[in-house]
Amino acid sequence: MHDLVLTPVRVPPLTKELTGSWIRRATARYGLPAQDLLRGILAGRGRVQVTGTPSTGLELFLNTPARAELTRFTGLPLDRLTGLLPSLAATHERLVDDEIARAAWYVPRQAWVAACPPCTGRACQPGRPVLVYPEAAGHVCQRHQRWLLAHAENPASIPLRTLPEVLGAHRRHLVLVRAHPWGADAVVLAAAVVWSWQVQGWQSEAIWQDRVRRVAAVMRCSPTAVMPHALLPYPETIAVARLLVDHRWQQRLREAAAGDGLRSAAGLFLQEAGRRINRPWLTDWLTARTRVSCKDVVAGDPLHQWLQRITAATGITSDGLWTVSQTAARPIEYSDRASFLTQSRPRAVYDEAKEASLTGGWEPVPSPRPGPASSP
Repeated sequence: MHDLVLTPVRVPPLTKELTGSWIRRATARYGLPAQDLLRGILAGRGRVQVTGTPSTGLELFLNTPARAELTRFTGLPLDRLTGLLPSLAATHERLVDDEIARAAWYVPRQAWVAACPPCTGRACQPGRPVLVYPEAAGHVCQRHQRWLLAHAENPASIPLRTLPEVLGAHRRHLVLVRAHPWGADAVVLAAAVVWSWQVQGWQSEAIWQDRVRRVAAVMRCSPTAVMPHALLPYPETIAVARLLVDHRWQQRLREAAAGDGLRSAAGLFLQEAGRRINRPWLTDWLTARTRVSCKDVVAGDPLHQWLQRITAATGITSDGLWTVSQTAARPIEYSDRASFLTQSRPRAVYDEAKEASLTGGWEPVPSPRPGPASSP
């Protein structure tokens, strides 16, 4: 899943690894504290300044002179290094780009997970697992059937042997993001659409409740602690995302809207979505919910917003088609989702979920657009 790369250094980085994770692993091999190791790596002809420690932030950021020294130390060009260690792609806004080689420990800018231990082999050390950025769809290990979680000291994961629908959804997710340039954004929009169904009372329906019980059983925690996790609506989210990017269906929706209006297009979409996610009652259920909802709620529905855009557009030409308004987006914070989905106190749900390592890791949020890497 994550490939080791041969370099002149004793501890090679893995693909998409946090730079901070790599340095933490290297400290054991070199027998040096992280700060001393960094000063040794970055000590070229100029001064070195290291801010913070691994306890103040899991990710390590370098300015341009420091990246130049790192390329010298590893023997790898910067573009190769940034492919392995994504945080090296640009200077952190809090770091000064001057003649001093500067490094600083900060909180990672993106979601991260502990890589699958069997896949990383000896690179995974006691108390120092390999931490990686899952990016669009790297949060599941198909080989060992694990949903990877975020724990900095001990690799944590959700076993998926009793959740075949999640493994199947992930295989389709991989195909989606490889085949469609806006696949990751479609997943974010689909997550918002499915979230809008959850908060209308769908979280109590039979298929989800069965999935909640299975996850709670393997994680040995209460069903309430599991309910806000991204795994629960994941199969439905991927199914909806695949429908959203389907060009043939986009054309059918345009034709339906042109002939009978947006309501007809929405009904057609929901009928097909219900068929794909094994909820044939979806159209009738949402229609009934809409009748008792105010117009403001309907206008803020992410599916309604997307249908307005797709029926006015000629195709996928920009990311504007996949924009999700802040009010319609699935909440990022675990406790915020808990407040909508459970009757328990959100803080209590969060604390139990955190104990099970459920509160971090991959989420269906927009991926940052890569910027140009700074030259050494």
